[in-house]
Amino acid sequence: MPATNSSIADVSAFPVRISRLAAIGPVVGVLCGTMSYFLQVCLAPGFESQPQGMYGWVVLFNVIVWTTWLLLVPVTWALASWVPITKANRTLAIVFHAAASIVVSAGHCAIDAASKYAVLSVAGQQTLLGRPLAYVPMLTWTILYAFEWQVLLYWGIVAGYHAMSASRALERRQVQAARLEAHLVEARLESLQRQLNPHFFFNALNAVSTLIHRDTREAESMLVRLGDLLRAVFRSQVQQEVPLARELTLLEQYLDIQRVRFGGQLHAEFDIAPGARDVLVPVLLLQPLAENAIKHGFSGRADGGMIRVAARRAGDRLELSVIDDGAGRVAVASSAEGVGLSNTRGRLAHLYPGQHTVTASPLPQGGFGVTVTIPWRAAGPAELAEALDIPA
Repeated sequence: MPATNSSIADVSAFPVRISRLAAIGPVVGVLCGTMSYFLQVCLAPGFESQPQGMYGWVVLFNVIVWTTWLLLVPVTWALASWVPITKANRTLAIVFHAAASIVVSAGHCAIDAASKYAVLSVAGQQTLLGRPLAYVPMLTWTILYAFEWQVLLYWGIVAGYHAMSASRALERRQVQAARLEAHLVEARLESLQRQLNPHFFFNALNAVSTLIHRDTREAESMLVRLGDLLRAVFRSQVQQEVPLARELTLLEQYLDIQRVRFGGQLHAEFDIAPGARDVLVPVLLLQPLAENAIKHGFSGRADGGMIRVAARRAGDRLELSVIDDGAGRVAVASSAEGVGLSNTRGRLAHLYPGQHTVTASPLPQGGFGVTVTIPWRAAGPAELAEALDIPA
């Protein structure tokens, strides 16, 4: 009756090498033989004068018995793997193992009796318990005093097999669930980024189109900057996080394009705390926030305005803020946030679940501010080496 339950297929092989079991047997035999010898010295003085009570023969017998028993453990394990006890075959499997426990236990008792008979015969023992030394009485005595615990040991091994099987199955399900969750998060992030990039492209191209018929040279300059920026954006598809220094370079490329639109009247200030430039941030995190500032804060203003970007450490978090001095907005409802801010919230929720905040609100002195906090995690050498190579 081969096992058909895939949840236990991964523990069908015994987890300990046979050679290791064979090495453990003598160690256990010496320890148990020594203990047995000193017990009989204390409880049955004079018994040690007979061959069956001498230390060397007691230890030898225990070494043989324990080694053979340990070598039979993989046999029981294989039987448990071959006929696992499941809901589908519970009755038949229990009957099988009940019969197998009797056969295996009787076999081990026979080996026990043969081992002891051989050891006592070599030691010169003539009688045992007042009778001539013989194999059949030895076997009868062994069955009477050892058979029941041999059966219990068999069922203990079967129980251990099923416990390990259940544990391995649970671990595999947890790993599969974690992998599935990681794939889902990755797919959602890619979906959000695919939504964000076309949105960014169309807005940038729209800015170029406003200059094509008005100022051809400026339009050409903007297209060159846009080409540089788009190359960097396309390369960002292979990674979700980059060092803040690279993200700031992306933002500066975008602001260069927008400055052409505002005739150089769009200004930006950067207040970046020491060490913050090496912290990993989601790629294209700042660009949509700056775009929101331009779209909602400076719309209808020919003289542009000021965008301030700040980064500082707040405990174990990186705090990023994008503030404009534009008209501001009365309220920001999630349903009316637009692609940029809503996608920023979505990406952060997937990248840093429960470890981020996003606040967006008008400022008392005028303008609008968005503040984002994410875990402070400095980029390692490999991540710095793989960061975006953005054209200057």
